[in-house]
Amino acid sequence: FFFFQAEDGIRDSVASRGLGDVYKRQVSTQSTWGLLIMTFWIYAVLFIRMLFVGSMQAEIKLLPYPKEIHYGDGITEVFVCDIDFKFTEQASEEVKDLIGAHFQTITGQPTSCFTERETTSSFPIEVIQLPRAQGVDSKCLNEEYELEVSEFGVKMSAECPVGFVRAISTIWQLRQIKKDSDSSDAGKAKLIFEHLPIHIKDSPRFEYRGIMIDTARHYLQLSTIKRIINAMMYSKMNAMHWHMVDDDSFPMQSKNIPGLAENASFSPSEIYTVEQIKEIVEYAKVRGVRVIPEIDCPGHSRALGQYKPFYDMVTCFDSVWPYTLKDVYRIHGGPPTSALDPTMDITYEYAEKILKDLLEYFNDDLIHLGGDEVMYSCWKARKSIEEFMKKNNIPDYEHLMIYFLNKMRAVLERLSSTKKVVYWSNAATFKIKYKESDVLQYWGDSKEIPKLATIYPNNKYILSPNDLVYLDCGLGNKYGGKMWCGDYKTWLRMYLFEPTNYQLNEKNILGGEACAWSEIMTDHNYELRLWPRVAAMAETLWMPKRVGEFNLTSLVIRLTEFSHKLTEEGIPSNPVASQYCQIHANECFQKWPKTQSTDQLYYKHICLLYTSP
Repeated sequence: FFFFQAEDGIRDSVASRGLGDVYKRQVSTQSTWGLLIMTFWIYAVLFIRMLFVGSMQAEIKLLPYPKEIHYGDGITEVFVCDIDFKFTEQASEEVKDLIGAHFQTITGQPTSCFTERETTSSFPIEVIQLPRAQGVDSKCLNEEYELEVSEFGVKMSAECPVGFVRAISTIWQLRQIKKDSDSSDAGKAKLIFEHLPIHIKDSPRFEYRGIMIDTARHYLQLSTIKRIINAMMYSKMNAMHWHMVDDDSFPMQSKNIPGLAENASFSPSEIYTVEQIKEIVEYAKVRGVRVIPEIDCPGHSRALGQYKPFYDMVTCFDSVWPYTLKDVYRIHGGPPTSALDPTMDITYEYAEKILKDLLEYFNDDLIHLGGDEVMYSCWKARKSIEEFMKKNNIPDYEHLMIYFLNKMRAVLERLSSTKKVVYWSNAATFKIKYKESDVLQYWGDSKEIPKLATIYPNNKYILSPNDLVYLDCGLGNKYGGKMWCGDYKTWLRMYLFEPTNYQLNEKNILGGEACAWSEIMTDHNYELRLWPRVAAMAETLWMPKRVGEFNLTSLVIRLTEFSHKLTEEGIPSNPVASQYCQIHANECFQKWPKTQSTDQLYYKHICLLYTSP
């Protein structure tokens, strides 16, 4: 009744515009009472609903959500210095060192206690290393873990060190540092564990859950890269694809080509030294993150020409790369892209030396060799390449590309028999023939993904469709113009990216990767482009496949909590929603029926608010 009366009042108020003052005042009074009554009932309903929601058991705020979890409503407080690590006899020295390295991750405190406390209490954390299956997983990459947390202590068990890292990242999300404790003194610091007892059995769905960082378009400080790795550990992402070099710069120091990075980087101070690269690889290993290096070739290689001995092998080095800015004028642009000359011996001498560097610096089974966006026009412009193709019966540039890939692969196979090569793949490369052992990282539009199953049915895939998981999209291009890959990819769009929805053989899908190209991203804003969007994607790649409708409210609450915890660790992260909707997620993100009457009433109410004097 009150809703209909309010609606009548709104209608009369709007209809009375332009009538006499007396009549307008009468209608305005009726309209005001109607709005007041309507507002009262709306807030009454919302208040009753919030009381109902508050009476339910609070959900545990974990992201990614575990595969299997049981929890209660207990709570306990623990002095940090009461924590006592206990290892089973089977625990390796590597695992013991790993736990020691993560004391601060677990407790939020440095490893030493500054205040002596007389206590006989203890909060044990039992570390149980399970026996490894014989003849399987020689590098011990099994991420499965089991975790129990109660008022009496913690038990975590895993087969491999990386499994313990996953358990530790879960503890990091579960524990809270008591605000009134002295955070500068571990002896006084307290941790709070809620939802006790907790029992978790967990493992990932996809073996490859990656982020690509680009240090060629803008140099990133080591501190930035380390924070990215920390956040990857917290969100259980496990592969950092390092796009180290490109047309713009070559900042990777080479032991086998002295002077290359010194001449081809942005500046002598913007180089990753051999020691720094190895430091990053070891830092990532301790945090359960693989590092996959990429040296893109034959395209995206112009920076090599800055090093004089390599100038001749870089085609199109001196070409112009113009760009038309709408409503302004055509600009020179730069740097131009390029392609290595596949007919020159020096190209493969370079390849051998740089691959030797990669094999020394990085220990992952994968090496990324790019292979995308090769400008065949650069090859066509060089007469010696045309003559080479005629002499060797190479009919077109696709076959010349295959010739180059085979030569590069032969160089790598001479140096290592265990490494697998990753190549970029999209519609433009579908004519290229790859070995079945090659891994294809697909970066084209998602609608073209199903074609992989037909063209490359036996290859493994890493999926990075630009319309779903490219993190630089929507920001504009490097000249201030329109971005080629469309709008901003929100955390919800990235969460909804499901790799198995494209008619591929699921056994061939290694996983997915979010790509953060750095043309307009630096140390100051790079991490804000990653988080919390990548964390949303991390849950999809970790958890079992969603079936049917999912709980959006739960996701927002957990993603907001994760984002807050990142900022507490000094890792920049964007908000998930407005502050109101982060606080009142149960209200903002609840499922709401769409009915014509309530929608009309809402819009009439808004119309009145914005048209009243």
